Amino acid sequence: SLDYLNPVYKLKLGDKELPELSPGERGALLLIFYLLLDNDDIPLIIDQPEENLDNQSVHTIIGKYIKQVKDQRQIIIVTHNPNLAIVCDAEQIIHVKISKEEGNKVTYFTGAIENPSINESVVDILEGTFPAFDNRTEKYKVTKR
Repeated sequence: SLDYLNPVYKLKLGDKELPELSPGERGALLLIFYLLLDNDDIPLIIDQPEENLDNQSVHTIIGKYIKQVKDQRQIIIVTHNPNLAIVCDAEQIIHVKISKEEGNKVTYFTGAIENPSINESVVDILEGTFPAFDNRTEKYKVTKR
């Protein structure tokens, strides 16, 4: 009999155990755990998985797992983070706008990031406008490594 065995399971992110993680790291770890264990092929909707995470963590922790899983199922992500849309290689972006002045009228348009109007919306909303995007590029002195 194996009754004498007492298995213990722990979720860890790197060397940190669950209680040691920040709220953002906990959410990311649990999302990854779910993505790796759930083998359903039904669409999955994720609301702001980047919450409480810095952009580097969005890239290194969440991005690669979402890209891996999106080959097996449709993933819909609600985000305000341009990094997530780019890192996860979004195939379609849906820009939703609610007009409170018009009785909460909802309008939307969709397309790939290469679509000029979608691209403009991504830069305006997710990046904070072209001047802000250009300003960051100038401030960072971005050059290829």
